[in-house]
Amino acid sequence: MVICGVELSGNDAIISLLKVEADIFHLPDCRVRRVTCQNPDKTEDLKYFQKTFAKLIQDYQIDNVVIRARLKKGKFAGGANGFKLEAALQLMPNVAVSLMSATEQKENLKKYPLPITFAETGLKKFQEPAFMAAFSYYAGQHEW
Repeated sequence: MVICGVELSGNDAIISLLKVEADIFHLPDCRVRRVTCQNPDKTEDLKYFQKTFAKLIQDYQIDNVVIRARLKKGKFAGGANGFKLEAALQLMPNVAVSLMSATEQKENLKKYPLPITFAETGLKKFQEPAFMAAFSYYAGQHEW
């Protein structure tokens, strides 16, 4: 199983891949750490973003895309561009896309904590929310 964790930030979808085989997880190399939509107000740019992400899913044989959900209102609410990117990802055909709330993520990580520190993963610090979304999705789907 290959899971792609996604953190939406501005016009970027920051990604982290998690590959699981026999309940052992690996972090496969990926050609990109983020996919950018130049201008989410332009239909062509949104379509290009969606096409680029779909190609990434195809190339790395990703089974599930997990987007770290953002609040819709309040002090920490997500921006309009992020919600456009989220919709573009959710509307991709033949792709399993899930949203994971911070509460759900915390519950899964409380039951099944990460067996190593994030620093040991070798990922960049800005990829941590995407990685944690992918790992907590996997942890929530499986009984250990």
